[in-house]
Amino acid sequence: MTYLAQLLLLEALILLPVKEAQAETPEDPIYVKTSNGWNAAYAHGNGYAEFRVIGNGAKLQDPYHILLQKNVGMMVSFVDKKELQNDRDLLSAHAQWEIDYWHQHASRVESDAREDLTGTRKDVKVTEVRVYNDKGAQMSSYLIGLAARDGVFVLSVSPAKKDLDPLVKELVSSFKLVPRNLDAEEAKRLSSEAKAQR
Repeated sequence: MTYLAQLLLLEALILLPVKEAQAETPEDPIYVKTSNGWNAAYAHGNGYAEFRVIGNGAKLQDPYHILLQKNVGMMVSFVDKKELQNDRDLLSAHAQWEIDYWHQHASRVESDAREDLTGTRKDVKVTEVRVYNDKGAQMSSYLIGLAARDGVFVLSVSPAKKDLDPLVKELVSSFKLVPRNLDAEEAKRLSSEAKAQR
């Protein structure tokens, strides 16, 4: 199995429990092309998360999957707080929820909080997760969670490698919660902003 196929399989395995766990299906993320990548917005409830994908080599596979560069993929998702055990600390609860899932499906799971990638922000958490099968093969990802009132927006970047830390920092710096509805007028505004960046 090629590495990209393994990566997409890992992402699909992450996506399936997230999709099944959602009480309400959010609208698909939208993307607006810029001179150096994509601006993205993902609506849920009365707000949306925005982030930037930097680099002209990034390729959208579908609204939830992006090939950031060769052999590096990203999945976009949302986990409703009803699925998490602790609604006071959604980010830690989300990371634990993901780790618990992998403990049920892998031989071994390791994780580390990557505070070095978030800086002083308290609304974002990066967790590096390494999953091993019974033959010792490893898959890894960065889980970037952004707290919202009703759950956690998630960017999952795989694989997790030291040379990708700058890319993850860029994603973290652009990953923000916007307390407005992502309606047609807001989408038009985002498109105009992207055109101004070209």
